[in-house]
Amino acid sequence: MAYENKDMKPKVAITIGDPRGIGPEVVVKALAQASLRQVCAPLVLGDFHVLSRTVEALSLGLKVIEAAEGARDFPPEVLPLLPLSHFPPGKDFRDIPPRDSSRASFAYVEKAAQMALTGKVDAIVTAPVSKEAISGAGIPFRGHTEYLADVSRTEEFVMMLAGERLKVALVTTHLPLRDVPHLMQEGRIRSVIEIVDKGLRDYFDRSAPRIAVAALNPHAGENGLFGEEELIISRAIQGACKKGILASGPWPADTLFYRAKQGEFDAVVSMYHDQALIPLKLLHFEDAVNITLGLPFIRTSVDHGVAYDIAGKGLANSRSMEEAIQLAAQMAHKKLKSQSSTL
Repeated sequence: MAYENKDMKPKVAITIGDPRGIGPEVVVKALAQASLRQVCAPLVLGDFHVLSRTVEALSLGLKVIEAAEGARDFPPEVLPLLPLSHFPPGKDFRDIPPRDSSRASFAYVEKAAQMALTGKVDAIVTAPVSKEAISGAGIPFRGHTEYLADVSRTEEFVMMLAGERLKVALVTTHLPLRDVPHLMQEGRIRSVIEIVDKGLRDYFDRSAPRIAVAALNPHAGENGLFGEEELIISRAIQGACKKGILASGPWPADTLFYRAKQGEFDAVVSMYHDQALIPLKLLHFEDAVNITLGLPFIRTSVDHGVAYDIAGKGLANSRSMEEAIQLAAQMAHKKLKSQSSTL
């Protein structure tokens, strides 16, 4: 998707994540792809010297320059950066104190959220950070999704992960498995179904999305033999259907994801993190994109972690970042087009 009118290209803020992780590497590798510069006007949020060293180490032929918040339309060989941390030049990323690196990674996310909320960018894309490291640096942080919902005062939001063959959404996210049954409330499940339905309509060209809802227990509970949570799920599905949503279930999870992969459903609503992430990563380990639906702005992310063990070795795969930027641009373009048509 290329835009003849440069003004139509969405402006996308891209955070580099934890400077000690693979975030800087996947960001520069992705933005070295000319195809991405055709679909968006990127602005990287990070550190000048970290990014410059990364570009140099990878011999990408890019030139990092400091840019203002409103700048756009740079030549393809230029990597525009809004500097938000200032680590010493020549300093190896492994020599950056973890506490300083963690605080910097949070500052990038914080600024990206502010820019999105004030309309200075059309979408944000986030590279990986360490929730544990940021929390250890004294900053209350449970994850990108939860933080962005908090700062935007969004009460109902959904983490959706998307690949070409499978899209999954979560009712509960980052919490102990023992807590999941207690948080499976009818209203929450129905809200997730509704938000996913709207997201598929708005951004994925589905006029009547088919949404499958997973059961929590084996064999969908066997009519109460293995648990009664499916009664709650069923009521939530019925409530969504009354609003004209094509939702069905609760389906046994052991066969549901195969059916979705075969094209029977457009998305699967799952009850907990690993129920959704295991099948998703089996199919889309390298190219899945994390999307936060329900926010007042567009946010996508890579579907992998900081990978400290391979950081700085040039081994990181940038496919997920490339897909995240591409999808953010597509979503932003659809949103901008929809807004202009209503004016």
